[in-house]
This record gives sequence, structure tokens and C-alpha cells, in this order.
Amino acid sequence: MDFTLTEEQQAVAELADQIMGDRCDMERLMEIEAAGEWFDRDLYRELADAGLVGIGLGEDVGGGGLDLVAVGQLLEAQGRHVAPLPLWSGGLAALAVDTFGSDEQRQRELPGFTAGSNLLTVGLQEYLNDDITQPMSRVVDGKLVGTKEVVEFTAESAKIVVVAGLDDGTDNGTTSGTGLFLADLSDPAVTTEAGVSTRFQPVHQVSFYGAPCEPLGPADGASAKWLADRAVALLCATQVGVVDRALRLAADYTTEREQFGRPVATFQAVTQRLADQFMHVEAVRLCAYAALYDLATGNDASLRLPIAKWYASHWAHDVAHATQHVHGGMGVSVDYPLHRYTLWNKHIECSLGAGTQQLRTLGAQLAAS
Repeated sequence: MDFTLTEEQQAVAELADQIMGDRCDMERLMEIEAAGEWFDRDLYRELADAGLVGIGLGEDVGGGGLDLVAVGQLLEAQGRHVAPLPLWSGGLAALAVDTFGSDEQRQRELPGFTAGSNLLTVGLQEYLNDDITQPMSRVVDGKLVGTKEVVEFTAESAKIVVVAGLDDGTDNGTTSGTGLFLADLSDPAVTTEAGVSTRFQPVHQVSFYGAPCEPLGPADGASAKWLADRAVALLCATQVGVVDRALRLAADYTTEREQFGRPVATFQAVTQRLADQFMHVEAVRLCAYAALYDLATGNDASLRLPIAKWYASHWAHDVAHATQHVHGGMGVSVDYPLHRYTLWNKHIECSLGAGTQQLRTLGAQLAAS
């Protein structure tokens, strides 16, 4: 397994990091936070103009035609700059339409998405249901019924890709399969209830009361698993950027901050703790890249995905605590960037199953084999 980035993937990483680094500074983040929208529209438009928003989509719809590893570089850059953008939720929805949608659906939805004018989102999570691929939401006679939790960028998106079961027509609540369905968020049969995530991002509970929807491919379960796997892998890629930047902030701060006439970084306890965190960051990176590589090349990623998410939850949690600790009170100042990385870290840690759930999943797979 060779994790060396191709020229195209490296170009995506460098361009995304440059654009976000130039535009997404502390002043800009605080301005967006004060506005309460949690969406840097100008930055998103610039990324779209640079061809990055649709980097993983087909070239016939205006995309870059690159693989999931390249998409992961975009998400990693977002995590490194904690940029408030719909790259994860929108990117997943667009990838699903591109892969499973009909040509009419692709041509209708995706050119606008790649241009940055047509936002999409995904509905994956449900209350008290840990398994994305076994949803309680149902499609009955072409109408979607059910509720999705923690839906990002609901207010800004035109349509939503939902994982749902297809009713088998027996009227006994069973399904003939699970698939992906595209629904219009402006339909009167769709209601939303606002909430907020641990990183202070507006999220919504979205309920469907017989909302019209379109299938994206057959409801044979394959598309639901496909989307669930990529949701986890790209979340891990985002976490790579978050923990990497948090550790670099800690290294810079402890090098400059002095106590007893010496930089804090020269104290053995601080040096050893940050050295441990460096190993954790690289482990998060290695496992995330391994999962992305497997998915991009068509390999079986069923074991690598829970391992990657465990590292992106359990050890990323440790990175957050250590970097906050060595910063002292400065770490929670709203005028200093670190606390934003801690909030993003906690959000990703608990999204789509935290560490314990990943170990249960991994244990069940090992026992079954």
C-alpha cells in the first residue's frame, strides 16, 4: 500500500490549503460566528470557482474526475482551517447522485453543485439507531416517511439524499431493501427543527411526512453501505486536519511561552506529552488514508473503517485534551484559535459512532470471521 499522493492529489491538497489559508483567518471566523450562519459563502464560491467543490465528480457534470483520496485532501484542508463549509455533507450527497443517479438526475443536480450554486445535503443519522445501513425511515408508494437527525446545512440546501428502506408492499412494516432517495427540502411534507452541534454549527432534525422522493439506483442495500462507508472515511479525513493543526498550535505556543525563564517546550513533561500526541496524529492520518485508499481502489474496507474511526475518536480525543492542557487558560480564549479545534474534534469524535461503538463493530466482525 503506497500512500504517496499522486501529482493530482497533491495539487488538490496544496490548492485547497492555500485558498482556505488565505481567506479563513481568525478575524473571518469570528465574523461568521457573530453572524450565526456558520457558512463562509465567499470561501465556498472561491473553492467552487477553483474546481474543488466537485473535484470527485464526473467531468461531464463539471467535476474533476478524481478519486476519493483527492476528496479526502479537500476535507483534510477544511479540518486544518476549521472552515465552516458544506464540503462533507454536500460532497457526500453529490457523490451519491453522481454514482447512483440516472443521467437525467446527474445533469439536473450536479453542474449547479460543482459551480457552487446548488447545495445538497445528506440525511444519515436517526435517533437511537447506530446503523446507517438499517434505517427506520421508509419509502411507501414513492413517499418518504421518517426522521433524520443532525442534518447539516439544511437551510442552505435545495435537496437531501436520504438513506431509507423501501416498503415491500405488504403493509406490515417490512422492507424489500434499503437504498438512497432524493427529496426536495422545500416540499410542504418536509419539516425541520433547529438545533446546534458541539462545534456550535446549526443542525436540524428533518422529518418527512409522505414527502415525494426519487430513488437513486436500486434499493438493494449496496448504495446505502457505499454512502455510509464514505461518510465515515471523509469524516476521518477531516479529523486528520483538525488534530494536525491543533498539535502545531500547541508546539508553536509552548516554544514561545516562557516560565522560569525558559520556553515551556523545554520542560520534559511537556515535550514527552506532545511527542505522544505526534504519534497519535500520525496514527489518525495513517488509518484514515488506509480507509480512503481501500475505498478508492475497490478493496474491502470493512476492517479499516472502524479502525480509522476509532483512532479519529479515541486518540483524537487525547490530542484535544493534551493540546488544551499545555495551552492553559489561553486554550479557551475566543480570540485564540485552539478552542475551535477542540470543538471540531469533539464533534467528529461523536459523529457516526464514537470509539466504543467502533470497537463493538470491529469485535463483531472479527468474531464472525
